[in-house]
Amino acid sequence: MKYSVYAATPEEINVGWVWIGSPKLPSRGIVKITNEQANATVFCEALQIDENFLAVYNTPGRIPIHQPDRTIVMNAWYRRLLGGVDTQSEQELKITSADTWWGRIRTCIQHPQVVVRLATWLGIISVVLGVTGVILSLL
Repeated sequence: MKYSVYAATPEEINVGWVWIGSPKLPSRGIVKITNEQANATVFCEALQIDENFLAVYNTPGRIPIHQPDRTIVMNAWYRRLLGGVDTQSEQELKITSADTWWGRIRTCIQHPQVVVRLATWLGIISVVLGVTGVILSLL
């Protein structure tokens, strides 16, 4: 589906979510966004664009959102991971639900904040070392 891409507000440049109008998903659900042209995929949380969001986003001085059902609002981090998607452009993106344990891990690995990425990798390494220790102790 073609989405109009908008920049996140300054307050949201380091958050791990995007705002979408469709598909309608549970609030804070994990989604997989694919840009097939750039062969790039990103996992993140998705919040639904609603009237409250539009009231805050469509303030004077900002380019207003007119078609929320065909809109995605994301920060520069996710736009770069999707192959350098420009704001104020129409982009063919595929958005699907990925609310599984693997989707949640991928969301943390691709989070804009380094502390979240580091904590996730340390957790993964800890689990691998723990399983290895149990296996070695049983042998």
